[in-house]
Amino acid sequence: MTFFGSLGTAVLGINAQATAIGHISDNVANAGTNGYRQVSTRFSDLVNTKVLGASPVMDSNRNMGITASADFNNRRNGTVLQNSNRTSFAIAGGGYIPVARATSVDPTTKQPLTFDDTTYYTRLGDFRQDNSNRLVNSAGYYLQAAAVGGTTPGDFIVDTTAIAATATATVDYIINLPAGAQTGRQISNGIGIIDADGNEQSFQVSWQKTATDTWEMTFNTANGTPASFGPVTVTFANGLLGTMVSADPNLTVTGAGAATATFSTDFGAGAQAVTVNLGNFNGAFSASNTSGLTQFGTADNNVSNFNIRQNGLLAGEFSSVSFDEDGQIIYNYTNGRSAVGGQILLANFPEPDRLDRVDGTAFIGNRFAGNVVYGAPGDPNGNTGVGSLINSAVEQSNVDVAEQMSKLIVAQQAYSLNGQVITATDEMLSRLIDMKR
Repeated sequence: MTFFGSLGTAVLGINAQATAIGHISDNVANAGTNGYRQVSTRFSDLVNTKVLGASPVMDSNRNMGITASADFNNRRNGTVLQNSNRTSFAIAGGGYIPVARATSVDPTTKQPLTFDDTTYYTRLGDFRQDNSNRLVNSAGYYLQAAAVGGTTPGDFIVDTTAIAATATATVDYIINLPAGAQTGRQISNGIGIIDADGNEQSFQVSWQKTATDTWEMTFNTANGTPASFGPVTVTFANGLLGTMVSADPNLTVTGAGAATATFSTDFGAGAQAVTVNLGNFNGAFSASNTSGLTQFGTADNNVSNFNIRQNGLLAGEFSSVSFDEDGQIIYNYTNGRSAVGGQILLANFPEPDRLDRVDGTAFIGNRFAGNVVYGAPGDPNGNTGVGSLINSAVEQSNVDVAEQMSKLIVAQQAYSLNGQVITATDEMLSRLIDMKR
């Protein structure tokens, strides 16, 4: 290698270390940027293939410098930080969130009008619902999601429509009556049921013990017509339901198998049939039962194992959107109910480190990264390699600041040494010129 060759090599070394310092600077600057992916520097030597002669000494001096290029660490995950935002999530494992970028916005409403045809991918999952009812992250990218049961993500708009009321059709009733209760003991309990107009109405079940192992059960609907049904004579044998008999023509009770009582009442919107599920005749108690009648002794001689629920639904206004761990998009309503409104699908690539970077901690695919595949979080089919969701969380940068400081020291020293090579070569050239004089 000639003097001038050493100068060129040293300049290439300075440029390479400057590139490395630039990458380190970028990493440190974005150490607090959620979803950011660290950039490392890959160094490669340059080889002069135009060597004169076949001398092994000359061949040993074919290295003619160095080049530096970016080495992306997209597979390395950052620390996950929990937060209180129900529409944010992080990915534990591989995969990216498909997102879209708006290309035009309504100047008045600030709602997006058109979107770029390119699909973008990000790890930044700090989404919030905007005034167009889309979910947008802090970098301005809009979540792409699939419809329920869908396999391809697309423009997703949260449906904020209220849900209509549903009239009660069934009541599940389970109770253990105290075996030691005195004759004449009265017990009453109930629940609100929903009428055909979506209003809540009173429903009560009243008990009175009339003899050993015998009770009378009455159903009361205060605002309905009729307002009372029964009584039903209920007997128990060894603590289990034995018989149910009623003379009320407006009430139908079963006598074997599944124990039910069915009546029809009018709360002002027409006849409404209600079936009360009471378990099974001779049916033993089970913790999984949702209905059933038993009579066993209790320590305090009071009712036990009581539960009552009904399938009616009050009308509910949309209140919020959230995600579950399977990536389902959940709509929540003011009546306490929820419904599945869509499905988050995560994207993955054979070579994610080769994705092209764009502003806003986002990426776009290319032929080097390979073809994109989509899968539900957790990769239930085992063929996409995508990770699972962590709800109410955000992934921080994957930059290790201490590591970057160590690399900076090395780069600074290498930069200085290349400068020393230039200085030394300059001095040697100066002496050579002086020798000629």
